[in-house]
Amino acid sequence: MRNIKFLALAALTFALASCSDGVVFQQSKNFPKDTWVKDTMAVFNYDATDTKGLYDVVFDIRNTDDYPYQNFYLFANSYSPDGKVYRDTLECVLADNDGRWIGEGAGSHHHLPVSFFKSIQFPKRGTYRFELIQGMRNDSLHGISDIGIRIMHTPNPIKR
Repeated sequence: MRNIKFLALAALTFALASCSDGVVFQQSKNFPKDTWVKDTMAVFNYDATDTKGLYDVVFDIRNTDDYPYQNFYLFANSYSPDGKVYRDTLECVLADNDGRWIGEGAGSHHHLPVSFFKSIQFPKRGTYRFELIQGMRNDSLHGISDIGIRIMHTPNPIKR
């Protein structure tokens, strides 16, 4: 019986580790009633300790079938520990021209990963702050259930 429990625990640990895809940080912010109010900022703080590795930063957008548009604008600000600021506006296409949701879905909820940074280094140790603001004209944007961030370790390319 003890060996069976150990094997089950080992299998579960292996399954969870293999599903992580190198994720070192993941967090999300849920919006009450699937509505992102314009002045509500989603803030994520990542404590970087590795200054040599390469990382991908991805924003995860989750919307419902009630989202009224094909696209979604996102204002993204990132702050490094030494005070450097990077700002960008991302247009996220959530549906194709026929109105079919592009991201993966289950029921009335859909998930679309949006790449923000690819194969970057965090050059300074410390806290990196990411601020996300919905950039649509609606004061209350119905149909966005949550927004998240994932930071994933990227294998270093082979140096020759």
